Amino acid sequence: MGDSYLAINFKVSPISGRDILIAELSYLSFEMFEEKIEGVIAYIKKSAYKDGILNNVRIFNSNEFKISYKIQEIQNKNWNEQWEQNFDSVDINENCIIRAPFHKPSNKLYDIIIKPEMSFGTGHHETTKLMLEFIYEEELENKTLCDVGCGTGVLSILSEKKGVKKIDAIDIDINSYNNTLDNIERNSCKKINAIHASSEMLLGNKYDIILSNITLNGLVENFENFNSISKANTILILSGFYKDDLNYISELLTKFKFEFTDYKMKNDWVAARYYHN
Repeated sequence: MGDSYLAINFKVSPISGRDILIAELSYLSFEMFEEKIEGVIAYIKKSAYKDGILNNVRIFNSNEFKISYKIQEIQNKNWNEQWEQNFDSVDINENCIIRAPFHKPSNKLYDIIIKPEMSFGTGHHETTKLMLEFIYEEELENKTLCDVGCGTGVLSILSEKKGVKKIDAIDIDINSYNNTLDNIERNSCKKINAIHASSEMLLGNKYDIILSNITLNGLVENFENFNSISKANTILILSGFYKDDLNYISELLTKFKFEFTDYKMKNDWVAARYYHN
């Protein structure tokens, strides 16, 4: 008998808070999200739902949104079938696609296979897509790169396909680490070193490119480490925050010798690029 699931039906008002909620839940153990008119249904294995798991979801403490939820247990769900019905391939641009293992191979230059398991980073969320667009634009041949909060490993995988010679993909979440290992194998990658640890493990190294698509607080907590692992002209590409936070982040990064270059935006989500002095 398979593990039973909990379906948590969140009602979000105003509905603009739904994307924020999904982004935050994606960093927990939720496996799939079903968007509804009034909110979202989030699915999680019953065994993974621990007391207090929702306590650190910041949007619950926001005065801008009202969120309520009900929990329903679902027995023996055919999860692979349900996941396949709800997972569409994602075209990043004319040369890059993110698809699942059950999709037919594409003829695009960068055909990336991702099975997300319980990790964030399929290309569906705005922040992941924005990061992938930046990576696609960068000249990465023979560069060194780290991916802090690697999730599914999708950013590292595209980076290797674009010619990076050495990649450290690091995540504090064991599910993300394991998922990255699986996706490395699916894409026949040879230059990605997956690490289950915090960014302190990278201290002592210097990188040409630093990628990080995590929460706003997570980014800020890592700025000092980003500075330590940078050299002159290191490029830092960040996402996981809104346009309203861009000035705050950019001003804070100047204290760590990073200068703002440019940004991309989708539905108020932002990815921004900086260089190290």
